[in-house]
Amino acid sequence: MHRLLTIFSVLMLLAHSTLAQDMGRIEGRIVSERNEPLLGISVALEGTSLGTTTDEEGKYVIRTVTPGSYTLVANSLGYATVKKDVEVKPGSTATVYLLLPSIATDLNEVVINASHSGEFVQPIGSTATKMEAPLKSVPQSVQIISRRALDQMQVIRLDDAMRNVSGVTMETGFGGRTDIFQIRGFRTSTESIFKNGFRNSVRTFRETANIQQIEVMKGPASVLYGVSDPGGMVNITTKKPTAYTFQDIQFTANSFGQIRPAIDLGGSFNESKTFKYRLNAVYEKGDTYRDFVSTERFFIAPALTYDFSDRSSLTVEAEYLNHDQASDRGIVAFNGVIADVPTDRSIGEPDNKGKHQNRLVQYNLQHRFNDIFSVRHASSFTYSSEARKVVEAASLLRNDPTNSKVIRRLQDQYNFERNFATQNELYATFNTGAKFEHKTVVGVELARSMFDIWFNRASYDTLNIFNPQYSRLPKPTALNFGDSYRDNTNLYGVYVQDFLSINQRLKVLLGARYDFWDLEKVSDKKNKDNTFSTVTTTQRLKSFNPRVGVLYEVYGPVSVYGNWSKGFQPELGLVAVTDGSNGAPIESESLKPVTSDLLEGGFKVGLLNDKINVKAAYFNITRSNVPLPDRRGVADPRFSEFSEQVGEVRSEGIETDVTGELFPGLNVIATYSYTDARITEDIDEKKVGIAFRGVSKHSGSLWATYELQAGLLKGLGFGGGFTSFGDRPVDATDSFRLPGYTRYDATLYYDVKRFHAAVNLRNLADVRYYDGSQSSTAIMPGAPRSVQGTVGVRF
Repeated sequence: MHRLLTIFSVLMLLAHSTLAQDMGRIEGRIVSERNEPLLGISVALEGTSLGTTTDEEGKYVIRTVTPGSYTLVANSLGYATVKKDVEVKPGSTATVYLLLPSIATDLNEVVINASHSGEFVQPIGSTATKMEAPLKSVPQSVQIISRRALDQMQVIRLDDAMRNVSGVTMETGFGGRTDIFQIRGFRTSTESIFKNGFRNSVRTFRETANIQQIEVMKGPASVLYGVSDPGGMVNITTKKPTAYTFQDIQFTANSFGQIRPAIDLGGSFNESKTFKYRLNAVYEKGDTYRDFVSTERFFIAPALTYDFSDRSSLTVEAEYLNHDQASDRGIVAFNGVIADVPTDRSIGEPDNKGKHQNRLVQYNLQHRFNDIFSVRHASSFTYSSEARKVVEAASLLRNDPTNSKVIRRLQDQYNFERNFATQNELYATFNTGAKFEHKTVVGVELARSMFDIWFNRASYDTLNIFNPQYSRLPKPTALNFGDSYRDNTNLYGVYVQDFLSINQRLKVLLGARYDFWDLEKVSDKKNKDNTFSTVTTTQRLKSFNPRVGVLYEVYGPVSVYGNWSKGFQPELGLVAVTDGSNGAPIESESLKPVTSDLLEGGFKVGLLNDKINVKAAYFNITRSNVPLPDRRGVADPRFSEFSEQVGEVRSEGIETDVTGELFPGLNVIATYSYTDARITEDIDEKKVGIAFRGVSKHSGSLWATYELQAGLLKGLGFGGGFTSFGDRPVDATDSFRLPGYTRYDATLYYDVKRFHAAVNLRNLADVRYYDGSQSSTAIMPGAPRSVQGTVGVRF
């Protein structure tokens, strides 16, 4: 508690110091008539020396502006000059969005070479409201990781970026072969990772080459996105086609033997720049820090945009990913003691195999009727498959006096998944009276998904993890039936939201969504006579989820906010509601959706003339209607297939984030979170109070870089930081814990005109740590010290 009070005291002192500041700033975004972001537009205050240029997202920031009235001027070759009056108040930020009309010109095309990909800190996001809005005005906790930050960290896997988000703990998903996280204490499954606003459920690592930015919204997202994990959602925004022409070719390699060439191309097919393209492609091959886990990966992502007019545009994107990598569940623990073996020690076999395929097609059609109304129609289709044949840990040998033996099995598995979704949204921006400004969205979403899986198993051998002998036995050819089922899901959702600004200081966010969710599970069951029968279970669920958020600008850069929202997740199963005369269940009903409630409050502060943004939040998330086995099933097997919805879990804590530019060239992302996540209700009283698996009470991170702003070495940067986690329960019973750790990383980079290069050192102190666990037989060691380097050329 003393530690938390100290943190809050420091933050409040910093906030107080800003009240004496009398400077302001101007920020915003510039787009074309076709609503595309414009890069390299000159933005200046007329009659002053203050100015800047827009980044790849069309965003700009003019800092340290003396309060007063100004004329903002935006211009660039090929576009009309636009001027707009703006009032800058002491200690505040004026937000100005501009549309630059194109002009007819016979001049040759000007090629713009950006020295880096936009701002390190992005102040504007769209995930929380489905409309672009400054994060400081949104009454909810949202964190953005920009493309420039991703480049400095040399992010190849998504978890390398997520380490710098407050309240996020690393997880080991599906045998270390996909992206899974803990957000605010709750496991965030593939249901809560989105791409361009669409659910992106896959079972392999998502590619980062075509990511423009990552937005993490804390708390349930059901009000706009339907089914949602309670802790939060991750939305990936991809790179979009550009009107300017560029080519970026780079090569990355690391000390584990991986090589990774990549290209990023963009430009226009025609002189009028109405038909634009973007192409990202990657090839990756090499070993990892784990024995018998090598990787080979090919990814290509084309994107096209066609502007029908200055009001209508269509963007089509596709992704093709093939990834060969065997699953790996890590190492084991005996009697609560993690096996003291090398980090690379594997429980698998050298010939373990895993093949993954991901396919994605999305399109986004937008039309603006006038200054008030616009519409969006978008769809997404994804297909993914996985085939793996692996030897892996099944259990520990019982009564083993040496505490060294692992029973292994052979598993032959295949699964595939198809997802289709379409969203239709109407947007309106209007005023009611002189003081009320509305930004409203009304939408309908239709989605259908199918997940199919089967696997067969056979016992293989017993492995001494301290002295492993691999490939001792031939692989069994006769496998036993494991499981086979198909999940079919249909979703129909309707939602509405109004983001209301009153006197520009009071922001009110009101929204609600109603969902219908049809579930069907088709399972193959093996009978006693070794025959199979097909069992189909269906149910229809509905859920209403509102959200209310309020933010008030107390003074200048200081705002306070609070919000409440609900979320839901469907559950397949039955509850026995009536007993027959002989005590047997004769009537039942479907499980209700598992619900979640978020209460959140906090403050947002702009420090040092709004160059640094400080956020602090208290959150309380309660997850109710959690299904548990019917307690009567212990004595009466007739109830073994039924559940009781009496479980409840709660996560409560505090988060702080500091992001921004301390002074020109010095950027920082710093986070701290305290999370107390526990079971609060269970049919087994012994489980009440048990902490969640994989959740650290205390965690924090820091990433800071400094880039020289002038001289011969302009563009040279260096920096680093750390991620730190306290101890975490290994399993659901908190029988023992993973030790806490602090990992230090560093970077040195050079980015100027056409050339860029970087060297990153990870785990500088070569600390022994564990990324996460699923049980005592699935504990993933973290990577040892490593070096990763990238060189690239732009044309």
